[in-house]
Amino acid sequence: MFLRAAIFILLFLPLQAQAGDERHDLEWGGQRRPFYVHVPKDLEGKPGLPVMMVLHGGGGNAKGMQVMTGMDGVADKNGFIAVYPEGYGSPMIDSMRTWNAGTCCGAAVRKDVDDVGYIGAVIDALSSTYKIDTRRVYATGHSNGAMMSYRLACEMSDRIAAIAPNAGQRGFSPCNLKRPVPVMHIHGTEDPCALYGGGDKCGGCFSRFLGIGNDNWPCKSVPQTVQETAEMNGCGKEAEVTFSKGAVSCESFACPQNAAVQLCAINGAGHIWAGKHDRGPAVCAEDPDKKICTRYREIVGPPNADIDAGQLAWDFVKQFRLSAGK
Repeated sequence: MFLRAAIFILLFLPLQAQAGDERHDLEWGGQRRPFYVHVPKDLEGKPGLPVMMVLHGGGGNAKGMQVMTGMDGVADKNGFIAVYPEGYGSPMIDSMRTWNAGTCCGAAVRKDVDDVGYIGAVIDALSSTYKIDTRRVYATGHSNGAMMSYRLACEMSDRIAAIAPNAGQRGFSPCNLKRPVPVMHIHGTEDPCALYGGGDKCGGCFSRFLGIGNDNWPCKSVPQTVQETAEMNGCGKEAEVTFSKGAVSCESFACPQNAAVQLCAINGAGHIWAGKHDRGPAVCAEDPDKKICTRYREIVGPPNADIDAGQLAWDFVKQFRLSAGK
């Protein structure tokens, strides 16, 4: 069992990026919590830039998320700051971090870590250091990071202008928003981890890969999650297709201004970040035919490159900003 876990730690973690343009550290939840900041080179020193928080999945880390999403390139192309916060790390395996998103995940939930407070502290630090546009702070995330972005929308609706969760449902009941938060939810219909159709066995990807343990929990279907979000935002019950490309189809609800809700389903895709950057374990970047890479795809399901999920997310959130005085 220990040998399997050791192999997993060495090989299964996402490809590690460089240390980022700048690393910052916060003392939070009893440990040092870093976050990495990428500022487009031609915009360095310019005040008033928007920010996209990019939250890694459970068992991942900020630097792995930086590579998997390719969000640095999206930031360079579109003129925003990409920020990669890092979840709570177990003392046993510090590089495998999780977020307290309600029902998931890991040590962050067991210790009831205040990750909402941590993200708030990150925003404060960004505002002081980079003079960001605090009316245009957005969040996206994968899996446990998607769940965390939903929690931020609930508990920080006065600071987060819009979110674009990917491959992860909301891990708690609907909440009382200070303002409606626009949401674009991106999800593969054959996701074996965050089940598109919901059920009692969401999660479990890591335990299935290792062949040990059981970390499943019940989850609502993705359409139900998005429907509840639309209801919270005061939208109508019906949605219509507003975007289609390859296997990707996005449905938009009829919502009040600045309260948009969309569901972008990727037909046949698994527990993935759509695009060319999600290559799986670090060793698979150079040799995708290795046995461990085949096993990875067996667990997370089929990839999809019909869209760049990072660009799709940015194109949605950039439309929104907090009202003056927020």
